Amino acid sequence: MRRREKTSAFILACLLVLLAGCAEKKEAVEKGKLTQLNEESQEDAVELSILYTGENIGWTAAMEELCENFMNVHPGIRVVTEHSSNGSYTEQLKAKEAVGEFPDIFEIEDPYMFQEAGKLGTISQEIGNMVKSPVLIDGEVYTLPFYDTSIGIIYNKVLFKKYGLSVPSTYDEFLEVCEILLENGVAPLAAGGSHSDTNSNWFNYFFLTMVEQENSGWQQKRQENKVSFRDADMQNALKSYQELMRSPYILEDSINMNDNQIIVKLLNQETAMFLAEPGMFTEILESYPMASESDKTPLGEELTEDPVMFRMGWFYMPDQHGNEVVIHKSGSQLAISRECAADSEKCKAAEQFLKFSYQKENYRKLLQAMYAMPTSKDAVLYAAPIVQQDLLTSYRYADKIETYLGNYETPENFTGDMENILFSLATNTIYVETAAGRLDQSWDDTQSVQ
Repeated sequence: MRRREKTSAFILACLLVLLAGCAEKKEAVEKGKLTQLNEESQEDAVELSILYTGENIGWTAAMEELCENFMNVHPGIRVVTEHSSNGSYTEQLKAKEAVGEFPDIFEIEDPYMFQEAGKLGTISQEIGNMVKSPVLIDGEVYTLPFYDTSIGIIYNKVLFKKYGLSVPSTYDEFLEVCEILLENGVAPLAAGGSHSDTNSNWFNYFFLTMVEQENSGWQQKRQENKVSFRDADMQNALKSYQELMRSPYILEDSINMNDNQIIVKLLNQETAMFLAEPGMFTEILESYPMASESDKTPLGEELTEDPVMFRMGWFYMPDQHGNEVVIHKSGSQLAISRECAADSEKCKAAEQFLKFSYQKENYRKLLQAMYAMPTSKDAVLYAAPIVQQDLLTSYRYADKIETYLGNYETPENFTGDMENILFSLATNTIYVETAAGRLDQSWDDTQSVQ
């Protein structure tokens, strides 16, 4: 009887092994079929190449997440992403064209230049209607503003409170704030930063308040050779820029620092202010989350012991008349290539990507990554620290300026030359008169190429 039980048990065990083997074999076959289907799906997928700017780590992370989520929703479309390195984004886009790797979808800084070169494809009116101000050329939509941004002063509210300082309402008051900070052993301003337009941001303040205010439409007049960088008003603006950059108000050697180095100086209270775009908020909060905390208790009372070294504040630089200088910049624009637009499958996939990007749940994350202003017709709200909420309120009701040097009126390649010349001025390696002459020459050279 025991022998029969052992035999039965042995047979049962063998059957179980055989059944398990069959199940594993079936599972392997199913997995093989699934893998084959996935491979076939990938082989049949429409491929889109996307190039975007890589200066801000928050932006690169948000773009990668957007593309990954898009592929999950659209398995028939494969997105290949690449972001730029440091340096001129436009030059890197040109380099892509030169080696035959021009992307299907890309951020763009100068749509008119690339449209004239025949590199841009038209975007449907349906897609163009998603945003407030698409770029139209001869009535056709060529680029979509992805988000808007501006330029202002990020400052340490802890230091302002410590020394009884208020946000300045004129340029003279701004200099008074700088003087008080300096007297207390704090470098008032950091210059430099990782962005390619760091020098022109400061110079544009002097250009707008000392030249454009009195001589409206200066860039158009320069194109018509009616004005010059050698004129007295422009040389005064260049001189004012150099004097500020060479003053004791600027943190030593900060002109050569990147964003991370400047953030460390801000957090350590070695400097108090920095001219930047709101996208800098992201980098500061990643380094020091307490920067967005209130200086009051839940009951609204002042903290008796405040452990926070840096709290973010923001203000727009004022002019001598008490007006805020609020520059409106297109922080990012999206375009599709002419080849992509000519390929019906790629064009359809590209428009699906653009629609997906502007859907509120996706678009919100992109805006939050840069603490940027939306360009979509639909209102989009996102969680933001108080400083960003105040900024958005100020920006919404401000008289915004779009006539800065480096906008769409500025000749191709001039902005890069201007940055280099302004850096030389800031480091005191050339005279103002020499800088004015070089700027004139660069303007003429780059304009003649267009």
